[in-house]
Amino acid sequence: MKILAIGDIVGNCGIKKLKSELKKIITEKNIDFVIVNGENSAEGMGITEKNFNDILAEKVDVITMGNHTWGKKDIFKFINHPKLIRPANYPAGVQGKGYNIYECKNKKIAVINLIGRVDMNVLSENPFLIAKDIVEKIKNNVDMIFVDFHAEAT
Repeated sequence: MKILAIGDIVGNCGIKKLKSELKKIITEKNIDFVIVNGENSAEGMGITEKNFNDILAEKVDVITMGNHTWGKKDIFKFINHPKLIRPANYPAGVQGKGYNIYECKNKKIAVINLIGRVDMNVLSENPFLIAKDIVEKIKNNVDMIFVDFHAEAT
């Protein structure tokens, strides 16, 4: 199975590039599953509902977030969408999911989104302890685990 992970899509120019290139890359490289970081798609600060829908229209399987998750109020319209995950190590009770399990080619793929704690200016729990807890919880129910770690340093 081939998984393509794309870092921060920044602004309309990033979405435009995604629209012009992604389907070609998926075809040429036989990509099965696509993960995109969308937290900067609204001109470098958050994601709007339009950005979210534009990215998903390009055959993206999951959109991850980061320190700009809450940059646009629109996020609350779709924060619980199964194809959007925000950092799992945000404090307990924060809206949205920090990981999800997806099916592709009869395999179960867990995608976990984590955020670093250095120079991110957000309140977050220890990402390594959170990752360990999630992996322990899901490891027997999935075929693979992919971690998107959004950080300046570890």
